[in-house]
Amino acid sequence: MSELSYIKEIKIKKLWGQKNLCWSNIHPDVNVLVGINGSGKTTLLNMTDAYYKQDAKELKRYKGSIDCTPANTQVYPITYIRSYDVPVGDRRKTESPLMQELNNVVFQNKEGISFFNYRMKMLDFKSQAPTIQQNIDELFNVINKMFGDTGKTVDISKGNNSALIFHQNNDLIALEQLSSGEKQLLLILLKVFLMEKAPAILLMDEPEISLHISWQQNLIEALRTLNPQCQIILSTHSPSIFAKGWGEKITYMEDLY
Repeated sequence: MSELSYIKEIKIKKLWGQKNLCWSNIHPDVNVLVGINGSGKTTLLNMTDAYYKQDAKELKRYKGSIDCTPANTQVYPITYIRSYDVPVGDRRKTESPLMQELNNVVFQNKEGISFFNYRMKMLDFKSQAPTIQQNIDELFNVINKMFGDTGKTVDISKGNNSALIFHQNNDLIALEQLSSGEKQLLLILLKVFLMEKAPAILLMDEPEISLHISWQQNLIEALRTLNPQCQIILSTHSPSIFAKGWGEKITYMEDLY
């Protein structure tokens, strides 16, 4: 069996029935895709995600064929975060789709990966408890730094469910009381944290939407802190995303045609 690797090249033939696209020399750490509206950034990410999921039905929605290196069975696990377009939730529930998704990541989702489950590993694997606690402390430091402008600090409730909560002055702030931007940011940070520092690939489409400028400026650094082995491939319109030293990681859509 071949060793797994990061994404190295993306080729799309006849995108929208017209253009050929080739993105070679994709960095193993950080990639920032920049282009005007309608240039194909989101389509590229959508097709790449569908290619590696072997989702033929999704690929049929697009005019064009895609081929990536390595092949779709030879890459590290891929997470695709559409920051502004979280999965549609159960319509029978009163909470928003974003809140449903955040609760899934905090407590339990269908893959069985959640902050709660990760924390419970300290009981099942006691020899790993110090490392697990160290990683949680690191996560909380990152969250507190990102939320610092509003004076919120993250904590674990003392109740039976061990929920994530926030302190603000003398008040307790539940997850559902956070703003939509705060929920979006927390969702992104938790998903990368739950990669457990293992080699992985993160696709993100315009994460700046709903995020404050200071969060945009510090987002890549925060994600790299939580998982230095995560290959980040993101599209953006915001210079704030790459302002702090990531300019050399920019790729312009017009250069791929």
